[in-house]
Amino acid sequence: MPEIKIISEKPLAMVEVKEILGKKRKDLSEKGTKTLNYIEAVQQQKDKKAKEVVEKITSLNIQRLKEKQIKKIADINPEDVDSLRMILSGEGTTLKHEDLQKILEALKAD
Repeated sequence: MPEIKIISEKPLAMVEVKEILGKKRKDLSEKGTKTLNYIEAVQQQKDKKAKEVVEKITSLNIQRLKEKQIKKIADINPEDVDSLRMILSGEGTTLKHEDLQKILEALKAD
């Protein structure tokens, strides 16, 4: 088996993975098909709205918030401060209450 060298890594939201896999639906392996089916089954937000949420949260310019965390928040779509804290605690990040409220407002805005 040839050695695989990772050139770069980029976090992706489920909507982005769905988009990529959807374009190659005919050529997907069994795992790729299962992944696409799973995303379609559990994805809470419409594709366009999920992208808007990522943009809104990014535009808040919260310094401690990383791209990976922003995309995870968009995927899970927490509805309260405690749920949001739980998502961020898995990454070892704590934010001010005001920043958490800003994120929740961005999630609720249509």
